[in-house]
Amino acid sequence: MPVPAKKTVVCYICGREFGSQSVSIHEPQCLKKWRAENDRLPKGQRRKTPVKPEILPSIAGDGSDKERFNEAAWQSAQSQLLPCPNCGRTFAPDRLSVHQRSCKTGKQVQTLKKVTIGETPSSNDRPRTTTVSNPKIVTQENSNKDQARPGMGDKEGTFTSPNKSPPKAKVPAGPSFVLCYICGQKFGSKSISIHEPQCLEKWKIENAKLPKGQRRKEPVKPTVVSSSGRYDVDAMNEAAWQSAQSQLIPCDGCGRTFAPDRLAVHQRSCKGTGGPKGKGASAAAAGPTGPARTQGTPPGSTTKPKKEAAPAKPNFVLCYICGRKYGSASIAVHEPQCLEKWKIENDSLPKSQRRPLPKKPEVLTAAGEYDVEAMNEAAWQSSQAQLIPCDRCGRRFASDRLPVHQRSCKGTGGPGAKAGATAGAGTGGPANSTPGSTSDNLKPTPRDKSPDKGGPKTVVCYICGREFGSKSISIHEPQCLEKWKNENNKLPKERRRPLPKKPETGGQPLTREQMNEAAWENAKNQLIPCENCGRRFAPDRLDVHLRVCKPKPGQGPPKMEEKSQAPAPAMRRPPTMVCYICGREFGSKSISIHEPQCLEKWKIENSKLPKEQRRPEPKKPEVRTIGAKGSYDVDAMNEAAYESAKAQLLKCENCGRTFAPDRLPVHQRSCRPKPPKE
Repeated sequence: MPVPAKKTVVCYICGREFGSQSVSIHEPQCLKKWRAENDRLPKGQRRKTPVKPEILPSIAGDGSDKERFNEAAWQSAQSQLLPCPNCGRTFAPDRLSVHQRSCKTGKQVQTLKKVTIGETPSSNDRPRTTTVSNPKIVTQENSNKDQARPGMGDKEGTFTSPNKSPPKAKVPAGPSFVLCYICGQKFGSKSISIHEPQCLEKWKIENAKLPKGQRRKEPVKPTVVSSSGRYDVDAMNEAAWQSAQSQLIPCDGCGRTFAPDRLAVHQRSCKGTGGPKGKGASAAAAGPTGPARTQGTPPGSTTKPKKEAAPAKPNFVLCYICGRKYGSASIAVHEPQCLEKWKIENDSLPKSQRRPLPKKPEVLTAAGEYDVEAMNEAAWQSSQAQLIPCDRCGRRFASDRLPVHQRSCKGTGGPGAKAGATAGAGTGGPANSTPGSTSDNLKPTPRDKSPDKGGPKTVVCYICGREFGSKSISIHEPQCLEKWKNENNKLPKERRRPLPKKPETGGQPLTREQMNEAAWENAKNQLIPCENCGRRFAPDRLDVHLRVCKPKPGQGPPKMEEKSQAPAPAMRRPPTMVCYICGREFGSKSISIHEPQCLEKWKIENSKLPKEQRRPEPKKPEVRTIGAKGSYDVDAMNEAAYESAKAQLLKCENCGRTFAPDRLPVHQRSCRPKPPKE
């Protein structure tokens, strides 16, 4: 046995090497596995439980204790092997049955015995390792002289005895694996017949998905027969490997070959060799008459011709409407849906922003085929033409993103930004601008973000100050006024505001921008100032601000001297009713709808419980609802309903906590009973 490394320890059961820390974890598991395998053996083959060898420490302390332990553990593991009744070789129990399938009966039992000087060999001795004295190291030079040992001449470091010629080794019948002629992977001689039909079926499916220019011929299984009429497995494996390699597709950029599913992944990062990647570097550069020459090849140099399987089209196609990438099969599904979506969005735009219907570009090469790269370029230009320019900064956006951009766009060209981005391109500057004039002559206002000419595309609501389209504003304002009235009625009396009025023109024609400015000022007047800091907020946001806003020490509330210094009462929360079954809160109108449905759900869940967990049907608590002042005592009703809902919870047997019936099993999975206190 070769001496193991110093840092490894041999398992006394299986004979494998493990680290000094790992062997203590491995041995109990290995012994458990050994017992399970030993119990499955016939009674005549069952072995005694192996015992871990014990080695006394050496007196010299030269560090040879681990080597002696490993030697003893190796011998213990070898004693667990079972001999073959035909040839006498020893095997592990699970490998003996495999060996006996090919081991022919009638062979003379070959028993290797360890014989020492002065000892008579015994018939009961099991095969052991033989110790060789004065070994001779056979090198590559003198090993070539041994032509009688095929398969052994290329192994360096073989130990032989100088006094005895080495025995003639048995030549194996063939390699332990067979190569698949389709994928080139290794399989056993039995497994290859199962794998090849499945691999061929998978190959056909993948080949059918490829473009026509990349599809390959169906592979044919090679058959190699030796001169003696038997199959030459080595030659057959070589032919299968060549057949599998021929199924690979070369990259147009670098010439390397890849499987069809890996070629697309490689082309994402392939930069080619001396030119651009893909069709432009190979197939497109050659034209329809000859093979492609890689760009950057020196004149006069010859390159080995490769099998051209250049793709007829790239891995993606651009949509001419939205400009996104899709596969060649998916683009036909996407484009009709994208066009339908485009029509809906285009109809919802103002008339001034509506665009003409996009048309699909078609680009043909000189050979009459579709030039996909040129087609993608035209599709990209078509999709870019669908973008709408911003009136303030001139940047282009999709129709659904333009309103989002305009909320924060401050413009970059002053009042003439729109003209400079659109019509002003031909005049060399903003519209209505003269040499020497500046935007400082115009009075800036908080909402002066667009030119007076033509006005903005939106109209400001005089109630909330938000922007809407010219068609939408007539629908929004009545609804916004109704909402304003509801919110105003909920406010305390000292916070209620007068009804907002739509700004009037006074008989004078006003531009849309001036109307928007008046509406914006009217909407700002609806805000309520904070008593501490004087900032103005919407009614629903003022209470949120008051939670963190504190008056400055030594200063009274600014801009509020005319009002009383008494703190304003907090907004009263709308009354809610507690369900007596589930304990959740509902509005006074919703509770009458919820309770019958909740009771029906309670009955269904209660009937599914075990009998010992079923509860009596809950009854609505009776509380004197009308107090001395003639109003309902909602707090007392909610308190009684909440107690009734808590009574429906089930108690955990381990920790005593209460849960809903559907949550109790979930809790019990992780709840463990507490140990009794000592």
